[in-house]
Amino acid sequence: MIAALKICFYLSLFFMLHSYFLYPVFLFFLLKIRRNKKNHSFFLEEELPPIAIICAAYNEEKVIVQKIESTFNTTYPNKKIKMYIGTDACTDGTVALIKQQQARFPQIELLECRQRTGKINIINMLSDKATEPVFIMTDANVFFSEKTLLELVKPLKKETIKIVCGNIQKRALNQETSVQNELHYFSYENFLKHAESICWSLVIGVEGGCYAIKKTAFYPVPPTFVVDDFFVAAQVLSCGEEILFAADALAYEDVFAKTNEEYKRKVRIATGNFQNLFYFKKMLNPFSALGFAYYSHKVLRWFTPFLFLLNFVCAAFLLSKHIFFIWIFLLELIGLFVPVLFLLFQKMNIKIALLHSLNHFILMNAALVVGFFRYCKGVKNSVWQPLSR
Repeated sequence: MIAALKICFYLSLFFMLHSYFLYPVFLFFLLKIRRNKKNHSFFLEEELPPIAIICAAYNEEKVIVQKIESTFNTTYPNKKIKMYIGTDACTDGTVALIKQQQARFPQIELLECRQRTGKINIINMLSDKATEPVFIMTDANVFFSEKTLLELVKPLKKETIKIVCGNIQKRALNQETSVQNELHYFSYENFLKHAESICWSLVIGVEGGCYAIKKTAFYPVPPTFVVDDFFVAAQVLSCGEEILFAADALAYEDVFAKTNEEYKRKVRIATGNFQNLFYFKKMLNPFSALGFAYYSHKVLRWFTPFLFLLNFVCAAFLLSKHIFFIWIFLLELIGLFVPVLFLLFQKMNIKIALLHSLNHFILMNAALVVGFFRYCKGVKNSVWQPLSR
């Protein structure tokens, strides 16, 4: 019994440390001995393929004009850009603004849905309508730099590369610590994607706000799935094709999220993650670069709250065996009370950066637990509510 408890304790501790610390360190040193691969790429205007900008929008009147302008103000030839925008029963001025922009940019095609149908269905309809060989999947609040589209498309000349991820830089619109924590997390994620791309020509999960995909590699997303970008990427990876991260394909997203809104977003994403996890079971083979990266980058992270609970229970039963188990148990016990301490200090208007970061980490894992049980309960639709702009 004691031996089994120790095995469970050390394995759960190792898996948690591996996902958040050992794997990034491993990639950091692996990058030192790897070199970015040179690929044949599009480089002349005559070679560049026509592209379709695919964008679903719901009540985006604050950003939609800037989104459109950033699309047509890039170095990519305008004559090769077609922009498909689908609106999901907007109740603000989004549709009127898009129609105004059509006078300036006739390459815009508007698909207006009168009833809420969800982002997934909008994307599927737009992708079916588009005839261009390359899709640029994007969100209304993600703005392109001058070279974004060109840098996304260039590597797609190589046949085996099916998706190219953009390098989305998050910009804080306020100085709340919760927003700063999100910025640090996204920087950490971008490093992992960049390293995976160079080391193995794959990326575990693309950022849906900005990526390019060949039309032939796009598969319609099931209507009840709530994380479309991971589904699309997993389809490509499960077929043995390549996904790259284009560090020079810079795009920008403004972040202004309250803690409660961010928590709801994370619950939604967590629900979708578990949908994809059990849908793409064949990616769970650990004896391959894809499987190793998938477990390390995503799967172990998604199960971290359950690993934490297992470790905590094992430590409780092993308290009398060694002082090490006592220290781990006490640290984890304190961690469980971090949200209470956070609220207490918040009411006292006392800000402690470390406490904010710990609370952010715990809320992220709490969202995973809620998302897991929502997945188990069943997802009825994929209708979404954007964060406050």
